[in-house]
Amino acid sequence: MMGGECAGGTSFNLVPSTCTFTVDRRINPEEDLAVEKRRLIELSERLRRQGVDLDVEIFQEAPSAGVGDGDPVAVALARSIETVTGKRAVFEMCPGLLENRWYARRSVPAFAYGPGLLTVSHGPREFVPLKSIPACALIYALTAVRLLGPS
Repeated sequence: MMGGECAGGTSFNLVPSTCTFTVDRRINPEEDLAVEKRRLIELSERLRRQGVDLDVEIFQEAPSAGVGDGDPVAVALARSIETVTGKRAVFEMCPGLLENRWYARRSVPAFAYGPGLLTVSHGPREFVPLKSIPACALIYALTAVRLLGPS
């Protein structure tokens, strides 16, 4: 779970009439969206049976996606990264809701790779080091050549 929002009350010395909170449950590739969603719904139903007055609204849901590091695209990308940067590629899970899920539904391997830093992405201090852009473009090109060029 990734946290979320919580709000209630109008002052520190008043009992709030309502309280709201969000649950941001990100599903990992090895998990089943339907199973995990059912677990959360069952929890809310159990709380209702115990007398908790609550409403549940689902804002967004989507299955997760992942590609193993042994996939040919992953191997080509990793080799290209190492060739250009001199560093071994490290694949990690991205907690975002990315377009990769649409490719995964069609069994097309996809990766979120670019010149930015995952640690600051989509935040108030997001930036992309300008010197990283040409290297990233070269990695993209080299990966395409490795995948589509003559064997």
